[in-house]
Amino acid sequence: MRERLIRYQTYNKSRKIKAINFHPAKATLLFKIIPYLLHCNYPDLPGYVDDPQCPFGIYRFLPEKIVDSELFRRYFPDSTARNYKTSSPYPRNPCIHSLKTIGSIGTIAESEKSDCDFWVSIRLEEIGAGGVTLLEEKCKKIEKWALENGFEVYFFLMDIDQTRENKFSSVAEEESAGSALKLLLKDELFRTHILVAGKMLLWWLIPPGLTEQGYRDYVEQLIKKRALNLDNFIDLGYLSDIPKAEIFGACLWQLNKALDSPFKSVIKFAYLELLLKHQTNILPLFSTKIQCLVTFPERLPKNEVKLPLNHIDPYLLLAKELVAFYQKNKIKDEDDLIRQCLFFKTLEGTKSEKDDRHLQTTLALMKKWDLLPPNYEQLIKLHRWDYKDLLALGSRVHAYLLDTYNRLRWLRKSFQDETGRTISDRDLSILGKKLFSFYDHKPDKIPYLHTLSRQSIHQSDLTFHASRYEGAVYYYVFQGIHDAESIKNNQQALIKRETDPIFLVIWLVINGIMQKKTNIHLTKNFLSVNLSDLQHLGDMIIKTFPLFNFSQITASELLSQEKVTMALVIVNFENEPVKGSPTLKSAIITVNNYGEYFLHHYTTLVQLKNAMRLLLTKHFVSRWNHNLETYIPEQPEKYYIQSMLEK
Repeated sequence: MRERLIRYQTYNKSRKIKAINFHPAKATLLFKIIPYLLHCNYPDLPGYVDDPQCPFGIYRFLPEKIVDSELFRRYFPDSTARNYKTSSPYPRNPCIHSLKTIGSIGTIAESEKSDCDFWVSIRLEEIGAGGVTLLEEKCKKIEKWALENGFEVYFFLMDIDQTRENKFSSVAEEESAGSALKLLLKDELFRTHILVAGKMLLWWLIPPGLTEQGYRDYVEQLIKKRALNLDNFIDLGYLSDIPKAEIFGACLWQLNKALDSPFKSVIKFAYLELLLKHQTNILPLFSTKIQCLVTFPERLPKNEVKLPLNHIDPYLLLAKELVAFYQKNKIKDEDDLIRQCLFFKTLEGTKSEKDDRHLQTTLALMKKWDLLPPNYEQLIKLHRWDYKDLLALGSRVHAYLLDTYNRLRWLRKSFQDETGRTISDRDLSILGKKLFSFYDHKPDKIPYLHTLSRQSIHQSDLTFHASRYEGAVYYYVFQGIHDAESIKNNQQALIKRETDPIFLVIWLVINGIMQKKTNIHLTKNFLSVNLSDLQHLGDMIIKTFPLFNFSQITASELLSQEKVTMALVIVNFENEPVKGSPTLKSAIITVNNYGEYFLHHYTTLVQLKNAMRLLLTKHFVSRWNHNLETYIPEQPEKYYIQSMLEK
């Protein structure tokens, strides 16, 4: 038992060291400062909650050993929390039994853009619902402070007893509590976590392969024999039998997450396919593989290499397993896609191609594990790719996700009864609406591109061009800086052609191609629309409609009735004469609570006013409710148009 404890502690330390080597400042915040802030409640420190009933503190945490005086002063130079005249800011009865990271921290998949999720193990019976609310408030304040310091962290308060029974619903975030995620979320915790502070997970010391009853019996024997002090551990229960229906539901959830973060989602989705295609009742959870490598190396198959503890990387090993799975099943070129997605996930946010130490380490490690994509030199230069190449790779990723889902969908029929018990109709409705809102085509809807991410496809320079063909005016947008002559020889830089300039600009904005930092250029042309009009239209749309985050639409929002949440009215964009004319061309851009954008055109003032009246009466969208904006380009009749709208 002692040897297993030492092996786990060595492994946990090695994961921390990897995180420290990757980003020392971030690691200091995650492993020292944040647990310190959770361990105290003092008015001039981040996370303070002005309520004597607020629970705080971590079991077995030594605050002044972890955060010495020098480190404390560096982060909180004006705090009086450690003044000798100050009463102790630390708790008499801590409430957090264990604090763990969950995810890519301390692995090859950690990148400059990686956020950090903390799994905060508490006992609901000890602090009550009111205590949970106060502790959540404290956590939110620490999240905000961390973000102000350049780091994105999230806390998930999880009741130990509910987690043991795979029931996370009362304390977990709404999205994390979906029926499709219960056991798989626990599996991810077990195989990826780093123990930051508090009690160790008992699971590491329980032999793999036991039945649920066998697990309970083994724990009881440990208690009877007094083989270890259970007060030093948290028991989050048994993890082996995952109903295949759970995995089917998680496939849907992961498909939704891919709309915003495709690299990570492909790897997770592939893992779900591996599980779902397994023929036995006991599914080959990867957490069991990691457990064997760390604390039960004697349980590994004879042909399995026993890795040194500092070489055990959950993400690297999972990618290796997935590549082998696709090679064995001869499914297209999915093994190469896994390699590419791991590579991209690892290098997200990397600033330098030549001198970046992280890049060189990643290349060496992936080459050693035969996970380096054959075209890695091209992949490194992703930020310099042509738009069409970026789009092609994004389309391939989305095609993989949809193809995989279609390959697995028929399996649901084979466990229909089981599905009814584990995936609620509510979850399926939510998932369907999320996917529908992204992929579906509707009249007047602005389509989303199937891209890698809206950050990767952002363009620093865009050139607009107009031409007349067979009596119609066409608007073009090109990647980069061009003039009317150079465009003729750079047709490969064409992004999109439209007859409607408003449609073109809103499409560029919602897909992340045009952002606030994008420089816009316009070739010489015959139009009444000028460069300033296009720039102001783009700025107005960007200001009115921030990039939509699909993965953060709440379940309750998707179950509610569709409603318009924001609108932008654009009047006479093409500067046509208004006085004495029976027409007034206008458009309204709307976005609904499902993340769908629509563009409606009107040709008369009456039509426009009727549409605005409908927005007010049906959706409560108006200037007075601060969810309606109006844009009229600079033109001689601008104030006349404004007066017409206000009548």
